[in-house]
Amino acid sequence: MGEERSSKSAKALAVLLVLGGVVGIGVALLAGYQLAQAHWAYGLLMALLVALFAWSAVTGVRLWRGDPRGWKWAVILFAAQIPVLTIPGFTYEYFTGLAVKVLGGDVDGALTFGIGAGANVFVGGAAPGLAYGVNLVAVAALAWLLWRRPRPAVA
Repeated sequence: MGEERSSKSAKALAVLLVLGGVVGIGVALLAGYQLAQAHWAYGLLMALLVALFAWSAVTGVRLWRGDPRGWKWAVILFAAQIPVLTIPGFTYEYFTGLAVKVLGGDVDGALTFGIGAGANVFVGGAAPGLAYGVNLVAVAALAWLLWRRPRPAVA
């Protein structure tokens, strides 16, 4: 029963990575095409986001199959989805699949939800103030992945 639940939980996290990755690729391609018409550098930045979301989808497939590389990269990708931060001159946020964000600082709401995919990286200029928070879905996913990670067999 424990292994079955573990497998189902890993597959649920894999679905978040795959579906969020696919949605992220589509959104980044559409935005990249529009932004590249303004300046080629925007297209290059969006290509990096396409690569990130593609890697998320590939990692989800590997996690679904039980591949140790999928597990390792899922830990890294979910850890990258935890922080939400905006300070003057810098903004960072990224999620695949689902986000439940608890926020503080200069924000409209202390609790926000996201479905699909999102990435927001901004450097330079004046950001709208200080905002900080965490994605609770990513925190739970990371905690579960670390708790249930496959351990090498002891001889």
